[in-house]
Amino acid sequence: MTDFDKLRDRLKLSQQHTFPLYIQEFGLELSVHEDVFSSLDFQSWRWYADHFPSVAEKSILEIGCGIGLPGLYLTKLGAVSLVACDINPKAVANTIENAARNGIQNVEVIESDIFSNIPHHRKFDFIFWNCPSIFAPDDYEYRDNLERGAINPGYKLLSRFLSEGPEFLTESGRILLGFASDARDDILAEIIDENDLASVLLESGTYSDVSVTYRIFSIRKRA
Repeated sequence: MTDFDKLRDRLKLSQQHTFPLYIQEFGLELSVHEDVFSSLDFQSWRWYADHFPSVAEKSILEIGCGIGLPGLYLTKLGAVSLVACDINPKAVANTIENAARNGIQNVEVIESDIFSNIPHHRKFDFIFWNCPSIFAPDDYEYRDNLERGAINPGYKLLSRFLSEGPEFLTESGRILLGFASDARDDILAEIIDENDLASVLLESGTYSDVSVTYRIFSIRKRA
């Protein structure tokens, strides 16, 4: 069985719940709808929520918000504002529902292909993405929206994120990249160098019985 076969099996299993699925995470009451990633099946969102830098009085842009973790949780920890976006309209609707369910008002949720619908005048202290890390050939064609959130053909998505992201940062802002240990670090290093960026590993660790190591990189323009 190939890595892609294993991934597809895992994605298929994640859709065998009765939807909507109701869960509790970090004191939040959350619904999970069909065709949206669940922290129940993909624990990386739990790990990132639990290991995020201090967000007190920070503005946050979250790419790929899914059901709303960790973004909604970070608003509870003191973030002054959150813009959450996802290319999947079902994820956008799911995050909007979960924000309302938990009485969170300082959040704006929009449909966007990375930065495509983010107004250019908006600036953020943190831009976070739990980036799809499974490498595939450039011409790979997604089978569904769930694959779009897990597979990164040619790492074109990562390249776009790191080349466009700095223009949306405040003067002292940082990109926070979630990038698991099964990813292609060699390509990440090339993209960082091509865009004249500097990267620091902030946190790394495992969760439950997952075999990969989760990592948060802090990335900004070189001084």
